[in-house]
Amino acid sequence: MKRLASFVLILALSGGSAVFFAGCDQTDGATGGTAEIAAKVNAVVIPLAKVNRRIEQTLKQQQPNAKLSDLSPIELAAAQLKALDALINEEILLQRAQREQIQVTDAEVDQAVKRQIADEGLSEEDYRKKLKEAGLTEEEFRTETRHALLVSKLQEKLKAKVPAPSDKEIEEFFNQNKDQFRLERGVSLGIIAVDPADNGLKNDAIGEAQAREKITKIAERLKAGDDFATVARTVSEDIQTAQNSGDAGFFPEDILRQTFGEALAKRFFSMTEGQITEPIPGSNGRLYIFKLTGKRTEAIEPKLDNPEIRKRIVDIIRQQREQILVAALQASATNDARIENYLAQRILDNPVNFGSARPAGSALLPKSEKSAAGTSADQNTSPKPTDDKPAESKPATDKPSETKPTEGGR
Repeated sequence: MKRLASFVLILALSGGSAVFFAGCDQTDGATGGTAEIAAKVNAVVIPLAKVNRRIEQTLKQQQPNAKLSDLSPIELAAAQLKALDALINEEILLQRAQREQIQVTDAEVDQAVKRQIADEGLSEEDYRKKLKEAGLTEEEFRTETRHALLVSKLQEKLKAKVPAPSDKEIEEFFNQNKDQFRLERGVSLGIIAVDPADNGLKNDAIGEAQAREKITKIAERLKAGDDFATVARTVSEDIQTAQNSGDAGFFPEDILRQTFGEALAKRFFSMTEGQITEPIPGSNGRLYIFKLTGKRTEAIEPKLDNPEIRKRIVDIIRQQREQILVAALQASATNDARIENYLAQRILDNPVNFGSARPAGSALLPKSEKSAAGTSADQNTSPKPTDDKPAESKPATDKPSETKPTEGGR
């Protein structure tokens, strides 16, 4: 399922407490472990509760009301295996960082925690409430933050060994992927959305009247000088763009017209950079406020002496090499570790009921509402828009790396 497709290192301030499974034996004779233990990495235990919390954090990032009991047994088993695999990999790298005596100061942890609270748009009271909902104490959250910083420092130390690509490598890469560096005419947009549907969000507007009232208040805040990015991050009901402070990315002109219609596309090109619109009605009763964050009025043919293109090539080549180094680090550290995956063994021992890992309910998660940025623009599958209402479409990007060009000089 799409919502279970990836589990990444997240220290989200949303989450839930562990669930209890009916029919679970408390010991596992085949492995010598217990039902509460998902795995061990060397001497470090990864509790099943931590696996479940990771799943809920990931689900809630995509749908705020999601919970483990919404998953069917097979979905839950798949999610647990994937989440546990990520946690094992993280623990392996954490232990490697500790072995290499990498240090993280209290001041660095303080800064990271404050930055995350600010990024989530939370008050101090909201922060503590979220920790309580996630079943974490403040000290436990700080410990998780410290661990994430240790792993990050380990990876950055490795990435620092990657040399800058040579002029020859840059030229070869450009010649092999020239078409991907054409800079199309288009605009970059920020979006604030209000949806009359019940999305389970904080301060969610439910019904047309509440939606109109909320978008009007937002417009008044922006007119009074409030920062667009901050407002978008804290009150927009389009989860995807809200997580990026309202940034919807770059829309090439053809995608812009498909997504928002001819009239709005023309209007965006007529706006000046930094200009903000009044509330604009969209499909299904949604209301939007747009900010023009960038505009390219003419397409630019790719030339290697263009500083923007040259920098992109350097970044792509470095990122490719960094990814290989990080993958090699993970493989090497995994090879050195003793891993006991009790969860996987329980599933193998109980193929009928997946190790009795059954939540309280087995209903599938309902399909989430499509956001204002739903369908990928680069896949060119946007729904047909009207002339005056933005169709739902995933923000376009202007990144040539998405085409997976081959690296030159290899």
